Amino acid sequence: MLFRDDLKAWDEKMNLILTVDGAKEGYQGNIGLVTKYIPDLPIKDVNTAKAVVVGPPAMMRFSVMGLLEKGFKEENIWVSQERKMCCGLGKCGHCRIGEKYVCIDGPVFNYTESKGLID
Repeated sequence: MLFRDDLKAWDEKMNLILTVDGAKEGYQGNIGLVTKYIPDLPIKDVNTAKAVVVGPPAMMRFSVMGLLEKGFKEENIWVSQERKMCCGLGKCGHCRIGEKYVCIDGPVFNYTESKGLID
């Protein structure tokens, strides 16, 4: 697993959900879709809670839906569009979504803005 030390440090400071699609018997982590764990997040105040969603587009879409259902405010959800980046300089245009260049204007966008970006 990449960034193992970073993930441990983040897990000590926030509610971090990591899952794998499948695992060998005896695996101690979460197995299955990350969205199945969202309803059980121990959030003290959903009005001030913040979420950052990173992953494949389908996972991000359903994760945001789950966060909204849990009561998260749209402006407190951030999503990453880094999968669109290519040159990283805004020259090639492969990362362009509407008028935004993911490599220059992002790659992390507030959900209130990101939901209007047609990909």
